[in-house]
Amino acid sequence: MVNYSLIDVPFNLRHTCWFCGEPSYDLLSFPASSHQVHHIFHQPIELPACKECLSFSSSGVFESIWSYRDKVKHSLMNKYAKHLGIGLQWTKEELEEAEFHGAVLEGFGKSAWQMYEIAKARIDYIGWELCVDGSPLEGDESYGFEFNGVRYLSVQACIDHHVKALSLDKILLETLVELVGSERFAYGLRIAELNRDISNKERNSIIDEIQKQEQDRVDILEAAQFENDDVTLPLVAVVMSEATAQPEAIEWAIEHQCADLETLINMEDAFFDAFEHLGGPTAFALFDGLQWYLTARQDPKWREENDPNDEFWNE
Repeated sequence: MVNYSLIDVPFNLRHTCWFCGEPSYDLLSFPASSHQVHHIFHQPIELPACKECLSFSSSGVFESIWSYRDKVKHSLMNKYAKHLGIGLQWTKEELEEAEFHGAVLEGFGKSAWQMYEIAKARIDYIGWELCVDGSPLEGDESYGFEFNGVRYLSVQACIDHHVKALSLDKILLETLVELVGSERFAYGLRIAELNRDISNKERNSIIDEIQKQEQDRVDILEAAQFENDDVTLPLVAVVMSEATAQPEAIEWAIEHQCADLETLINMEDAFFDAFEHLGGPTAFALFDGLQWYLTARQDPKWREENDPNDEFWNE
């Protein structure tokens, strides 16, 4: 017989679902059956859950309560994909300004953002730290694939969610992510969003074009690598989901006090004059990467967490 330990529940959260923040209905026992105990690396526990989170199937093998939590979140995302898709396609202001005609559409316009906010809050909810009798439960919470602050069971689960939420072409998005890599998921998603209703011929044409672009990108980066000897500051390339900012382009921006996109656009001719010796495609790739980099740098938090060259901008 398995002995389950009830987790410590803060007084103000005693009626709260640990998974999604909704009012709790009953205790969830994890793992669901005694023969699964040897698969987990922490003790069996019980924790409060809402009726809906309790209803999701607990079949399968899970290493921890955190991996099971991601499975519950995935089930919620799958069930409320259309609600979550509202926030991916509109802003609150756009919905308020949109002119929906007919009783059904008018009702949608009034309630859509609220439906999105409720679903999003449940997905984003982070339960309190798990402890039993004051001792933290040990485990690895970094499970699955994270995109835009949301953790998915896997890259495929992330693809499936966006396909359903945004009515995308699944084959196209899967192939794009395979071509550009999961670290550039945002780029593949943007292309898929621009090409929703396409024929097989159109899909193949898009895939061929992206494949060619990716090969050109690799060739350009390799060519640019030979030019890094000209960089005098100890700068490093900054890889973003949209593009890569190369050290020589970053150094040019620092030396010319080009700290934002508007300044770069005004100095575009000077930039291409400086790098014309590399050839058009390479110079353009450097310019494109620098554009994304300077745009990202406008966010102080991004600079602090993602820009290894930040200190050189202040010298």
